Amino acid sequence: LKPMDALLKTYNFFKMELERYFDENGKPKDSSFKVVNCPICKHWDTTLLATIDHFTYDKCVKCESIYNKKTLRDEVFEEMYSSGIYLEYFKNLVVSSQKLRKEHLERRKVAQLSSLFESPGKLLDVGCGSGSLLKECKDIGWEVYGVDPSEEAVQIAKKTYGLTIDQCTFESYETDNKFDCIVFIGIEHLQDPMGGIAKAKRLLNENGIIFFEAPSADCLLMNHLSKYSVAITSRYIEAGRHYLFFSRKSIDLICTKFDLSLEHIESNGLDLQTILFEEFDDELTNKIIDIQVTLNDVGLGDH
Repeated sequence: LKPMDALLKTYNFFKMELERYFDENGKPKDSSFKVVNCPICKHWDTTLLATIDHFTYDKCVKCESIYNKKTLRDEVFEEMYSSGIYLEYFKNLVVSSQKLRKEHLERRKVAQLSSLFESPGKLLDVGCGSGSLLKECKDIGWEVYGVDPSEEAVQIAKKTYGLTIDQCTFESYETDNKFDCIVFIGIEHLQDPMGGIAKAKRLLNENGIIFFEAPSADCLLMNHLSKYSVAITSRYIEAGRHYLFFSRKSIDLICTKFDLSLEHIESNGLDLQTILFEEFDDELTNKIIDIQVTLNDVGLGDH
C-alpha cells in the first residue's frame, strides 16, 4: 500500500521540514514544543524508551501508553495540517494508494465494523481523509458523515466519491445529529484524545459504538524500537504526527472513565515488514505474512 520509494521520499521530506522546530543541537525549541502529562491518564511519571529523529518517546508508568512528553504545540500541529507539510504526506502515501486502500484496507475495516451491528445506521468518520471508508459504508446502506481538517482531502472526497465532508477539526465540529457509530481511524492524531472520546460519546445514540484504530504501545515493533535503532520507522512512528501509542491497559482505563464496554479488540500490523524494510520474493514474503498473522492473533500487531 505504501511503496518503499514513497515512504523514503515522505520520510526525508518530513524530517527536513521538522528540523525548523529544533535548534542546531537537535534540542526542541521552547517556542514549538510543550511538556505534557500522559494524554490518556494525565499521570506525570514516565520512563524514556527511545529518541527517534530528535523526538523522545516516553512510557507512562501508570497506563503504559507511549507518547512524546515533549510534544509539538497545538498551533504547530494545526499549521502542519493546514499547510503544505501534511499535503505532501497525503499526496505521496494516501492518494497514490487510494484504490488499494479502498479495495483492501477499507473493506476489511467495514466488515469488522458491520459485524458489530444488526443493520446499517448513521455513521460519522472523524479524520475521514479522502473518504474511501465512507464510500464503502455508504455502498452497504450506512448514512454517512465525515469531518477532516484538510482542504485537499475534502475536495478529493467530493470529486471522487460525491461525498460532502465538513472541513474542520473534530474539536470545532458542530452538529445536531446523533450517530450509531463514530469512527476514528487514527485517533492518535487528535490533540486531545480523551476530549475527543468524551465528545464522541455525547454524539452517540443509545447503544452506539465508538470504533477506533490506533498504533499499539504493546506491539513487537515498539518493543524492537526500544532496544534497536532502525533506519526507517515512518509508517509506524511518523515523528511529529504519531505522538501517542495506546496500550491495552490505557484502553481499559478509557472504558472505565467513560463507562464504556469493550465489545471487540484485535491487532493488525506490518511489524516485520517495517523492521526489515526490504522487498523479498513471493515465498519469503508469504512466510513473513504468516508470522505476522500469528503476531496479530496474540495481540502484538503494531495497530
